[in-house]
Amino acid sequence: MWGRSRPGAWYRWYHLALMTATYITGELSHFLVGIVSRQMAQELHYGDIGCVERENATDAGADCYTFTDNTSCTAVDACEWTYTGLGIQYQVLAGPAFIGAFTLAGLVFGSLADSYNRQRLLTFSTALLTVSTFLMGFATEYWHLVLFRMCTAAGEAGFAPLSSGMISDQFPPQLRGMAMSIFTWGIYFGYGISYAIGNYVSAADIMGQSWRWAYYVAAIPGAVLCCLHLTVHDPRTRQAVLSDGEHDLYRIKTSESEAAPVAAAEAAEGAGPRAGWWSRFVVDKLRVFLQPSILLLLLGASMRHTAGFCWSTNTQLYFQTYYPTADLGLWLSWVSIVGGSIGVTVGGVVSDRLVKRIGLRARIWVLSASQLVATPFAVGVLYFPPQWCFVSLLTAYLFAEMWFGVVLAIVVELVEPDVKSSTVAIFLFIINNVGGNMPLAVDGLGDVIGYRDALYVLYPGMYFASSVVFLLTAFALRRDGQPPAAAQEEMTES
Repeated sequence: MWGRSRPGAWYRWYHLALMTATYITGELSHFLVGIVSRQMAQELHYGDIGCVERENATDAGADCYTFTDNTSCTAVDACEWTYTGLGIQYQVLAGPAFIGAFTLAGLVFGSLADSYNRQRLLTFSTALLTVSTFLMGFATEYWHLVLFRMCTAAGEAGFAPLSSGMISDQFPPQLRGMAMSIFTWGIYFGYGISYAIGNYVSAADIMGQSWRWAYYVAAIPGAVLCCLHLTVHDPRTRQAVLSDGEHDLYRIKTSESEAAPVAAAEAAEGAGPRAGWWSRFVVDKLRVFLQPSILLLLLGASMRHTAGFCWSTNTQLYFQTYYPTADLGLWLSWVSIVGGSIGVTVGGVVSDRLVKRIGLRARIWVLSASQLVATPFAVGVLYFPPQWCFVSLLTAYLFAEMWFGVVLAIVVELVEPDVKSSTVAIFLFIINNVGGNMPLAVDGLGDVIGYRDALYVLYPGMYFASSVVFLLTAFALRRDGQPPAAAQEEMTES
């Protein structure tokens, strides 16, 4: 498995498919909580209590969400006064509980990835996510959900920084954007499949355990993928030899020609072999992230992430509130998969073609234009009833979801090759902490202007805001100058 012959083209596509499938399982586990939140809340008793449509109700036009007290609610046969699945405890579970662990673990994985075997780290993170997802089905208290969700987040945290670095090492610049886009299919397939599993498996009520079996089923693919990860390797192991030392089992050994000047410099300073590493790391990262173009890219990506998280963590509950009879397992699963995967692929292919002719700024123009076009269709999602809202959602996805793979491609092309993974990890740490915690604003803003209007502000509103900031990023990049020499050289290779 660890032979040194150069792998064929088929191998890198196989490795990409494996990393993409892993990302699918991660996003499935990530978004499943929003699909089964109402069933979990009613069994474990957390979150808001309100008027909802009774399960298997025959009167589909009761508009139960309009009743604000127990008496008026229970006067209608189709309605019941119970836990809605919404409320601050749900938003904490969906947002901060996940994002806190996700971003901190992402920094750890990203830092380790620059020096240690990324493939073995990815195998470990997959195993952690799988076990944690399975344990979610055994929760009997709200704090159990929080704990296991944090462990799930820590497992998924390694997927993007570890995989993006390995993808960048295996694919040339003219294919890198498309490869990153294929990898990010994992978001949309995982998100879409979560609606099918969350709705249909829960409805099957296997052994009377409804939502619990949704988590059991979601954990199965991860167990298979852990085994398949043993068939691939970190691309760096084709050029570097793994140390046999007990403490360096996962560390990539530096060649003698590279190690000598470093050791001499450290000896001259009278320092140990790792002395000064942290200060150099901080200085290098500050140099990268204080560039105006990177700061604006961070701001735009954080706004775009806010829109995505606020919608994705509230989609099921939004439709359960306003359109409880809609078949969400059918519509939201295929709309998310088709719209999202096509959108992100088109974004990668288009940006790859344009970047060869125009340069790196072309990728940023794709980001700005795609979010601007998606904005009115996102408004339509909240304005129109089913089935037109799903048509509008499909169209919004086709444009809005061009962004993530393109953003990752921009980041890895703006920095030196040997710090790609750690830079991606820090970038994701920032945008996930901003965007991932913004669902908390849905609850507070909803109390003031209403649930639907809060989503107008935080969903299509943030699409538009990110479009403006991405446009400014293109101008800032011109001012900052060209990417690092190593990255620029790769970009101009044919």
